[in-house]
Amino acid sequence: MESHICYIFGAGERSGHLIHLESDDLVIAADGGFDYLTDIGLRADYVLGDFDSVLSWDLPSDCIRYPREKDDTDMMIAAKLGLEKGYNVFRIYGGLGGRLDHTLANIQLLTYLSQNGATGTLYADSYAIRTVTNGTLSFGKDLPENISENICSVFSLSDISTNVTIQGFKYEIEGQIMKNGYPYGVSNEFTGKKAFIHVEKGTLAVLWYLPS
Repeated sequence: MESHICYIFGAGERSGHLIHLESDDLVIAADGGFDYLTDIGLRADYVLGDFDSVLSWDLPSDCIRYPREKDDTDMMIAAKLGLEKGYNVFRIYGGLGGRLDHTLANIQLLTYLSQNGATGTLYADSYAIRTVTNGTLSFGKDLPENISENICSVFSLSDISTNVTIQGFKYEIEGQIMKNGYPYGVSNEFTGKKAFIHVEKGTLAVLWYLPS
């Protein structure tokens, strides 16, 4: 199911970018993400959460309710559901901004996805974040973010990420070690060329800005 996408919507910062759904895509509203979907007129296949942040009084009768005191966040429950349904590409909206602890939790969610063979991207209004574990993240020349001087930053989420190679950007490295105690990869820049970021062992967080 590689070509199909699991969309997860939360109650955080909203993106102004248009979202186009295909018939086989899975859409999950996590708690206040139901308000997000309602406001932009998109369907939800599943609505779940403890519903402590949703504003709508018109929740569907088949929504899945969880207690407020639980081990997983609503967004993590949604991600696990997407994996259970066989999806390995995730686009997550409303998972950044607002409460900093929720933002950090959702970056950890990206790590969980990448460590379980899936690719997840968090979208805010002006930037996006993706993690890569023991692998490669590529940026083709035709991507809208791959324009000269657009910022892309790379951070190690692992204590140590080994054999890190960054090519096709303004600042390049090959076979280096990155650690999570030093912001070595902040404020790199796209060049408009085909680019990639590779880590042999470890997890990297990659943040880039979205064109307006």
